[in-house]
Amino acid sequence: MLRHKKILLVIFLLSSFMLFLSKCINHAEQGNDLRGRRYAGSISCRQCHQAVYDSFITTSHFHATMPAVAENIQGDFSNEKNIFVYNDSEKVVLEKRDSGYYQVLYKNGKEKKAYRFDVLFGRRHAQTSLFWQDSHTYELPVSHYSSVDGWATSPGFSSTQPNFERFIGTDCFECHSSYIGSILTASVKGITEEVKKETLIYGIDCERCHGPALAHVNYQLDNPSEKMAMYISKSSSFTQQQKLDACAVCHSGNDKMKLEPRFKFKMGDTLSHFFMAHTQPNAKDFDVHGNQYSLLSESKCFLNSNNMTCSTCHDPHANAIAGLAVYSQKCLACHHDATQQHVCPETSKLGEAIKTNCIDCHMPQQPSHAISFKLPGSTTVSSYLLRTHKIAIYSDSSSIRRNLK
Repeated sequence: MLRHKKILLVIFLLSSFMLFLSKCINHAEQGNDLRGRRYAGSISCRQCHQAVYDSFITTSHFHATMPAVAENIQGDFSNEKNIFVYNDSEKVVLEKRDSGYYQVLYKNGKEKKAYRFDVLFGRRHAQTSLFWQDSHTYELPVSHYSSVDGWATSPGFSSTQPNFERFIGTDCFECHSSYIGSILTASVKGITEEVKKETLIYGIDCERCHGPALAHVNYQLDNPSEKMAMYISKSSSFTQQQKLDACAVCHSGNDKMKLEPRFKFKMGDTLSHFFMAHTQPNAKDFDVHGNQYSLLSESKCFLNSNNMTCSTCHDPHANAIAGLAVYSQKCLACHHDATQQHVCPETSKLGEAIKTNCIDCHMPQQPSHAISFKLPGSTTVSSYLLRTHKIAIYSDSSSIRRNLK
């Protein structure tokens, strides 16, 4: 009997110890995240939200910045396809070496300097890269564009003179990463910014949008039967404008005077506390790249709705690649009678197109004025096309007519 009790005691102690270890493993530990003591780290979310998490980590948001490793880098590094000739004496060759991937500057056939791919920006439409130099990041002069499946000048760079001196500060990281620390120093020469490499959290993660989750994760793990999400930002509890502002903090352009760093923005905050608004905004100045909110806010669909937000059409946890037919059905969810009353000035052959392709007519792809590029050996500016978010009737419909035939 005594021996039996000892065995039971040992089993109890082992069970308690295993339970303790389990909690240590599954619970988010305070202070592990670089953003502060209240953050859990996005991997903690997967314990309860596996399907959503696994979908989100495939998105362009999650890959807005990435480490420059082989599986992330786009572009051909093979002979002939990896050379950008600037002039008679200078060229940049994109090379794979044992220590990484490089853009190598050659002058009169001799290597001058090799600049390594360190941080990647973007994945779906285009990918540009940065290299670290001390506590600063600089943009590499050659980028990869999916539309031409090849290398071309980075946005705004010369096609005749190589330039490795474009400094990239935290402004770009604020919309392409979840966090990076910096130090501002004032001197007689002005204000300089040093970026802390070791603090970079790549991509847009769960807590960038949902806010610090340490308390939420630990509470839900301690109370698995509790179905109400506690201690976390829930979009269902916010107003239409608050939901819009959560996206607009990065999707309303970069030409307004910034009052606070975007990294401080949390779900439920007000955008006007972070930026000084335009006095008289001109819709013609809104670029299709990065200013989706301003374009949407000019649309009659939006102005006539009292509840339309970005998530009306977009699932923030999935890529926007559902296809034109899927998005057209979202249009028809509100415009029920469009198939009977729709009049198209361009063609009478609408047929099934009204059900499967509202998008090309009313949200056509347009060139970005903020992002353009030149191919090797060309002085012609190539357009970076993105779909406008101003829902309207467009007169230039050549591409539309082709799609409707």
